[in-house]
Amino acid sequence: MAKAKRKTLPKDFEALLAASDLAALEAVFDICDVDARGGVFKQTALAFAECPDALAHWLVARGADLSAGDNYGETALHARAGHWKGRVELLIELGADVNHNAGGRGTPLHRAAAIGNLPAAQALLANGARPDALNSDGQTPLVFALQRCSNATIERMVPMAELLIGAIRAPAAKPRSFVGRLFGGAAEKTSPVTPEMQTLVRNIGTNFEFHLANFNRDSVDAVSAALERLYALFDVPPVPRRMLHDGKSPIVASPGRWEDQHHELWKLLVPSSGAAETVQGEVIRISGRISDELDGNGGVNWDGEYRKMADAFLGHLLSANPLPEGALTEARALVSAVKKRDGDPARMCALAVEWVARNPKPIRLPAPDYAR
Repeated sequence: MAKAKRKTLPKDFEALLAASDLAALEAVFDICDVDARGGVFKQTALAFAECPDALAHWLVARGADLSAGDNYGETALHARAGHWKGRVELLIELGADVNHNAGGRGTPLHRAAAIGNLPAAQALLANGARPDALNSDGQTPLVFALQRCSNATIERMVPMAELLIGAIRAPAAKPRSFVGRLFGGAAEKTSPVTPEMQTLVRNIGTNFEFHLANFNRDSVDAVSAALERLYALFDVPPVPRRMLHDGKSPIVASPGRWEDQHHELWKLLVPSSGAAETVQGEVIRISGRISDELDGNGGVNWDGEYRKMADAFLGHLLSANPLPEGALTEARALVSAVKKRDGDPARMCALAVEWVARNPKPIRLPAPDYAR
C-alpha cells in the first residue's frame, strides 16, 4: 500500500521558489500532495506569487485543485490577485474561477482592487470578472478598495478607480418620457459613482490632510496630485487643508460643547504621530489617546507607557494656571482609576479642554518620558 503523501509543504518551500530550480520544486511533490498547504495562510503552491509558470502547469496537469482554499477560503487566484506583483493570467488560462466569492470574502477582483494590482484587475475583467460582484458586506470591488485606501496607496487607487468605474455595469437606462421620445432626447443614464463612494473618497482626503505635516516630502506632491484626480473622478469637493497651530498665537477653541472643542483642538494641535509641540496639544492628545484605547479599543494595548501618559496628564493639569482645586481632586482620582483601566476616560477629555481654556498662551512641551 502506497504511503500517503504529506498535506503540508516543507518549511523551506519559499526558499525553493526563490531559487527557481524546477527539478527541486517538482521533487517536493514526490512526498507532498499537489494540494499540500504552506506559508502563513496555509495556501497551496499555486497561490504563491513566486510559483513559476512551468510548475503551475505541472501541478495542474497532475490534478492540483485551482479552487482549493487557504485558511480563509480564498483560492490561488485570490492570493495572486491580492499580491502587489502577482500575475493571474496563467491561472485564468488554466481554468481558475474569476468570480469565486470565497464564502463572502469577495472575488479575486476585490483583492486586486484593494492592493492596487492594476494588471491583475485588467486581466480579470477581460476574462469575465464582475465589477458589480458583492462581498458579504455588500461591497463591490471599487467600494472595497476605497475603504482600504491609505495614503501609501492613493496613487495606485486612481487608475484602479478609473478602470472599475469604466467597467461597472450601469443600471439600464431609464425610459424616456413621451416628450423625450418625441423630440429624440437621449435616455437618462445612471452614474456608477454612488454617495457611499464619495464618502469614502472624502475619508481618504481627510486622512491625507491629517498626516500631511509628517508626510514624506519626496512623494507628497505626487500623492497630492493623485488625490486631486480622485476628487475629480468622484465629483467630491477637495477636503480643506489642515491648518495646524503656529505655536505662537493664543490657543482658543470656539464656543460650544466640550466634545466639539476637544475635536477642534485635536485638529489644531495634535500631530499625526508622536507628541505635540505644546503642553496644550499634549493634554488634548493624551486624553484622546487614553479615551480611544480604553473606551474604543477595550484597553487591549494598555501598558506602562499609557500609565506614564496618565501621570504626565495630571502633571500638566497642575502646571501653569492649574485647574481649580475641586477639579484637581477629581483629576487625581480619575487618573488613579484610569491607570487601572477603570474610571471615565471621557472626563479626562473634558478636563483637558478646561485646562487649555485657562492657558491660551502656548507652552513648549519638554521631551516626554513615554513613547506612545
